[in-house]
Amino acid sequence: MPRSAAQSDFSVTRAEPVALPAVALAVALPRGEAFAGELATRWMLRLTFALLAAFALLCAIGPHIPGGE
Repeated sequence: MPRSAAQSDFSVTRAEPVALPAVALAVALPRGEAFAGELATRWMLRLTFALLAAFALLCAIGPHIPGGE
C-alpha cells in the first residue's frame, strides 16, 4: 500500500543529550521522561468520559430547571 504524502519519516529521537553552554547550566532543567502506565491511562480516559457525560447531561437538563422565582 503506498504511503500518503502527509506521512513523514522525520524522527525527533536523539541518541545523545545536547550539551548546554556554561551560562545556561544555572537554569538548566533536569531531563524529564514521563511514562504513563496502562492502568493510569485507562482510569484517566474513564474519568474524562464521565466528566464529559456529566457536562452533556447538565447542558441538556439545565435549561429545564425552574429558576425558583
